[in-house]
Amino acid sequence: GAGQGHSVKEVIRACEAACGKTIRFILGERREGDPPSLVADPSRARALLGFAPKRSDLKTIAADAWRFFSTHPHGYDS
Repeated sequence: GAGQGHSVKEVIRACEAACGKTIRFILGERREGDPPSLVADPSRARALLGFAPKRSDLKTIAADAWRFFSTHPHGYDS
């Protein structure tokens, strides 16, 4: 995480832009127990491990993920 939250719809739109396809989804009610939002806080990883995300914008992350999975459909072993 990079400390910045995104809605599910924002993630879907970024993935659509990355793959050039429309992603079908069903909009439903929040389920019981679902939190209203979740945002990863990287401060502890930064303090303990020196971690800093190399990519923090959603569009780049989605494009990188699409490129990897397109060229490695079975993961690193393919």
